[in-house]
Parts: sequence; structure tokens; C-alpha cells
Amino acid sequence: MVLGAHVSASGGIHNSIKNGDDLKCDAIQIFLANPNRWESKPPTEEIIEKFSDAWNDSPIQDVIVHDIHLSNLASPKKDVLEKSFLQFKRMMELAQITGVQHIVTHLGAHLGEGEAFGIKQLCNSFDELFETSDAPDVEILLETTAGQGTNLGYRFEHLRDVIGMSKHSGRFGVCLDTCHVFAAGYDIRTESDCNSTFDKFDEIIGLERLKAFHINDAKSEYESRVDRHEHIGEGNIGTAAFKYILNDYRFAKIPLIIETPKMNTMHGKNLTTLRSLVNET
Repeated sequence: MVLGAHVSASGGIHNSIKNGDDLKCDAIQIFLANPNRWESKPPTEEIIEKFSDAWNDSPIQDVIVHDIHLSNLASPKKDVLEKSFLQFKRMMELAQITGVQHIVTHLGAHLGEGEAFGIKQLCNSFDELFETSDAPDVEILLETTAGQGTNLGYRFEHLRDVIGMSKHSGRFGVCLDTCHVFAAGYDIRTESDCNSTFDKFDEIIGLERLKAFHINDAKSEYESRVDRHEHIGEGNIGTAAFKYILNDYRFAKIPLIIETPKMNTMHGKNLTTLRSLVNET
């Protein structure tokens, strides 16, 4: 089990390691830039060195980066597409420098142009990013989404098509968000539901592509297409799904990251709840 949380990098990305250590995380997820701004001041060489030293001295196995909230690499709007491309390129190259191998990103929104258009636009964006960025070791993890508005990624087929249409399919993996797939219409409330959903994932995408989980309960209803996270065991998914994932040998080495509400006060409680669901061997 590689269990962790999205943690703050406030004051410098090196602080994220301490924040993860304080929660006894095996893995953490962070933002490398302000998630609500197109432009952010990059970390200095000194901060990057402090980050590397802190990570080397920590039991944390994996650090994952999450894309900023503004990004839309599937956008039909030229200005948004250009801004998204430039910030994502900077993030890929910064991830390469810091030794982070995985960037999680939503697939973006087609804004009324249609899903086929959005998927093609996204593929073109990533192909150009892979060919122009100095980040050969960075892999992109496409995140499953709830499907609000015109967002892509709420069907496993969307992720399959992006990977399959890209000229660089080997650079992709998948991050499965439990809240998102539930809201999108993939039931995981019972062991039988989980078997069905993960069999479907394996058939459409392939479990070998699954490189990370976002472990979140859902305030939103099943098939609601609404993205609202809830504390573990307090939402509409319940604990059966999390017990299933935590004890499935297929996921033993995959980072399981919580993004539950109230990071500063509730992450510890949610992680404790998850650890209590692990079967003793």
C-alpha cells in the first residue's frame, strides 16, 4: 500500500515533503505552481535543491504533480489553448528538473465543439508538448472526470482514445478518481460493483495504464456528473470501495492519494480511516 495525500507546497515546494511526513504519507501530490494563475514565479535553484534533499531524506516514495485548474489543452479558444500549452510545458520541464515523473491532468473541455473535436485537440496539444519540451522522463496521467459541463474524461473510452490517437502513447498513464468515476456512472459501492468497474477499465484501457488513484468519497450522487468530494466513509460511495482498492494486490504499488476536503484539519483523520480498512496479513 502506497497511501498519501495532496499536500500544501506553501512557502516553497520543499515544505511539501515535511507536510507529507507529518501525515506519515508514502506518497504526496502537489502543485508546482499557483493552480489559479497562468503565471507563477518558478522555484529558485536553492528551493529545488532543498526539495531534493528533503525528498532524499524522507520515506516518501512518490511525488506526483497536479496540473493547474485553468488548464484546457482541448480548448477551441486560441488564447486559452496557447496559455495552457505554455504553462504545461513549463510544468513538464520543472517536473523533469525536480525528479518528479508523473503529472496528473484533466482532459479539458470542448466548450460545445463536440467530444471528437476536444479529444483531437488534446492529442495534438500533447504530441506537440512531448516533441518540444525538455522533459523526456515525465509521464502524463490522464485523470478520470465526473463529466460536468463539456468536460472530457467521464468515459473510459475518452482516455483510451487520447492514448490511442497520440503519436507518443507510451508517455501516458491514468489516474482514477473514485469520486469522479462514481459521479460519472461507474458504480463502486460494493465488491461486485468494483469487480465490474475495474474489469471494464481493464477491457477498455488496460490496468497496466493505471498509475495512480485519487481516493475520495463523493458528496455528489451516483451518475450526477457533479464533482464534489467528501470525507472517507461519509459520502455516497461508502467504505466498501476503499477497502477493495486498499487490499487488492494489483494496486499494491500504485500511489493512493486523498484529495478530501479541509486539508489542514481532516487529512489525518481520513488517512487513519483508510489505514483501518487494510486487512492484516
